[in-house]
Amino acid sequence: MKGLKLLYRSMRKTILTFLLSIFLFIPQLTLADVNSESTPSVKVKVEKMSNIIDRFKEKITLFFKFNSDEKLDYQQQLVEQRLGELDYVIRTGQGDFIEEVSSRYAAYVGRLSESLLSSNNNVKKEQVLEMFKTHPKILAKMRDNFPANSGFWLLLQHDINTVQIYSDKIQNSK
Repeated sequence: MKGLKLLYRSMRKTILTFLLSIFLFIPQLTLADVNSESTPSVKVKVEKMSNIIDRFKEKITLFFKFNSDEKLDYQQQLVEQRLGELDYVIRTGQGDFIEEVSSRYAAYVGRLSESLLSSNNNVKKEQVLEMFKTHPKILAKMRDNFPANSGFWLLLQHDINTVQIYSDKIQNSK
């Protein structure tokens, strides 16, 4: 029994040291403040390593949200954040990231919608439907920065279609 306690303490110290070293020794990451009329104010990290760490932290945070309403609120916040990232990447002309950020946005819309469909929270469904009414308009403005039927235009159109499909699913589930 004493050996298990020592092993547990040792593992806990190792994990805490590892997490602390990640946060202390990674060089400062580039942050940009995204704040426009159409999207929420979001801090966007535009470095590959920071994106991996951020997604990991988001998954951990979501895992530790035990209340379903808190999970839905957090997922809704993440969808807004992904929209802000997409807006930032397009406004700053970072074409290398558009495909990745666009597909991430669509995935988060899907996760939020599927979680919402499995819950019976009609109040939250209404909130998300209101959010989904504004997102296609914002995405359409972003899409119109690119020539019709170009790769980036199609990615953003896919995001618009994704929001519409899930919006219809949520509407039909009420």
